[in-house]
Amino acid sequence: MKVASGILLAVVLLFAVEMQVAKTATCDLKLILGACNESLTEGAVPSEECCSILKDQQPCICGYKENFGWFGTAKAFGFCHLPIPPCA
Repeated sequence: MKVASGILLAVVLLFAVEMQVAKTATCDLKLILGACNESLTEGAVPSEECCSILKDQQPCICGYKENFGWFGTAKAFGFCHLPIPPCA
């Protein structure tokens, strides 16, 4: 039973790592800016589309450090009920 549990845990962890890698592989700054530019740069309330994109792109955000020091970044994440990235 312990062996089966260990194998199951290993498989679950493997899938979790693969899913994270897949998310990272789909990073798209143009997608974020297209939907969220006003929110990130001017502090406007983000649209549902923007929030959805920020949620999907969360693992990528700190990879764009030079673009995420904008005035509205923390505000947009707050409106979208997402944790503020440590780089923001």
